Amino acid sequence: MTSAKRAHLPVGQRRAQLVAAAMQVMQREGAWALTTRAVAREAGVPLGAVHYAFGSKAELVRAVFEADRDRATALLMRAVEAGGTPAEVLTRALVGYADSVIADPGAEMVLQELTMMGGRDDDLRAAARESTEQYRRDALDLLHRVAEVSGGTWAGDVDVLAESVLGLLFGASVNWLCTGDDALFRRCATDAAQVLAGRLVTGSPGGATGRAEERPALG
Repeated sequence: MTSAKRAHLPVGQRRAQLVAAAMQVMQREGAWALTTRAVAREAGVPLGAVHYAFGSKAELVRAVFEADRDRATALLMRAVEAGGTPAEVLTRALVGYADSVIADPGAEMVLQELTMMGGRDDDLRAAARESTEQYRRDALDLLHRVAEVSGGTWAGDVDVLAESVLGLLFGASVNWLCTGDDALFRRCATDAAQVLAGRLVTGSPGGATGRAEERPALG
């Protein structure tokens, strides 16, 4: 496709193309190398096409985070929809996350770098904060969905549970990026799912039993 044709793609298609180009730039040169000019050069379009699609570097970064969240949300919802016990659903979701990192380590490195950049770059701080908050909402949504379909309730503050899971997965992914130990990463995700499932209290509507997974399989 010629540069002229790429510049006149429908807005949605152009944005997706430019997000992909942004990921390519960052995976090759690091997140700090991300500029609208570098993305235009990578995508083979005029700089004005990038500015028209996003308006600013911060908007482009938001789009990168959004694309990753869409992928992660789809993964989590597939885990719920596949059914099973709460432990099985949570294991499928968290190990699925680990597998997605293992399959694309460059993307994980870029996303973590972008998040860290938000702490030092005033222009990107809001985008990084919004992304972090949305990941937390996605984790909460997963926990609420698991509780809903199992007829259970979470023992303890569900916000804290979601935050703990996110913290563990973030730490495990950083460790994996340094060690490359796939098996350990998956074991961490599996153990986190099992511990989390143990906090789900299910039982008869007349009173909680304090035991997990006494209801039939999910789905």
